[in-house]
Amino acid sequence: MVCRARFPKHELTRHVWRGEWTPDKAYILPGRGYYCCAGEACIAKFPKRAATVRKGKGDGKRDEA
Repeated sequence: MVCRARFPKHELTRHVWRGEWTPDKAYILPGRGYYCCAGEACIAKFPKRAATVRKGKGDGKRDEA
């Protein structure tokens, strides 16, 4: 979501909003999940980027996934 690099799903961490960003290691929590790689820069930027997308204030462009 942050760096937009492609990784196998098992190398990404899924996060779900539950009042705060909660890691979903089993990939089973309900709700829209956002994925983040393990890169330090991505982990640091994730909360701000995810909040922007979650509130609908993104740039309006769809990811090519």
